[in-house]
Amino acid sequence: MNEQRATLEKRCAELQQGIAEKQEAKGELDGAVTTAKESLMETKVAISEMEMRLRELRRERESAMKEESTRAVRKAELETRLEDLIASIAEDFEVDLTTYTFDVPEGFNRHQAKEEVQTLRTKIRHLGPVNALALDSFEEERDRLEFMRTQLADLEQAEATLMTTIDEINTTACERFDATFGAIRTNFQRLFVELFGDDASADIMLQDDSDPLESDVMIMAKPKGKKPSVLAQLSGGEKTLTAIALLFAIYLVKPSPFCILDEVDAPLDDANVDRFMHLIRTFSKSTQFVLVTHNKRTMEAADRMYGITMQEQGVSKLVGVKFEEGKDDLIQVA
Repeated sequence: MNEQRATLEKRCAELQQGIAEKQEAKGELDGAVTTAKESLMETKVAISEMEMRLRELRRERESAMKEESTRAVRKAELETRLEDLIASIAEDFEVDLTTYTFDVPEGFNRHQAKEEVQTLRTKIRHLGPVNALALDSFEEERDRLEFMRTQLADLEQAEATLMTTIDEINTTACERFDATFGAIRTNFQRLFVELFGDDASADIMLQDDSDPLESDVMIMAKPKGKKPSVLAQLSGGEKTLTAIALLFAIYLVKPSPFCILDEVDAPLDDANVDRFMHLIRTFSKSTQFVLVTHNKRTMEAADRMYGITMQEQGVSKLVGVKFEEGKDDLIQVA
């Protein structure tokens, strides 16, 4: 029993020693792993820096190649432009620049020469392109100018003829207007006296005698017992009688066989209605008058009277009454 225990204790000691050795070896291995990881990290950083530098070198290389390509294209363009300029100068000025020798004169100012060349180019540019058809265009414009001059002369002659015609028309119109206005004025003065009495007077006149066709007409009236006044200062009945006098004064210049008067006697009192109807009676010898009125005295003085009646609801009839020698004859017009 003791031997077995001793054996087990010995075996346990050996195992503990083995464990200690293993732990020591593990610590050495952990240090090696840590060192390896640090080395790996440093290697990755170095690789990343190398890759970044490589990308920068590649970009620099691509930029250099692009710049070289741009310069090559520019060079080709300049060479082509130079060839075109040489060919253009050879064609325009018959000078071969490939074999031409130019001796620089003494005292030559390159800067001044460039400014002069620029000035000359500006002048040439302002002249515009050379038009080979300029002569033909000039002849066409010249023919057009002659045509326009002929048209202008015709228009000026037509204008002069038109102005002469207008002057003749204005002269004739003024003469006729003066004659007509004078006749109307005389008739108006006479008719006004007939309507208002012997002590009354009236006159019409032009406000601008220099231009009778465009001048306003002013009416001056002096009824019996009043001062001379313009038409706006008269009473309603006086205005109406004055207007009637002027209307018949114009009517006398060129009378017609028929005359229709609508409610012209509405503002008149009985005395003025009698004067108005006396005037109508005077003119009725040569003219037939149709008076639209509601005035009883006007109706009494009429020869015939027509009115509208409605004997049945909705049915209108025209009824006429004829006054002859004091006898009323009923005239029905369907």
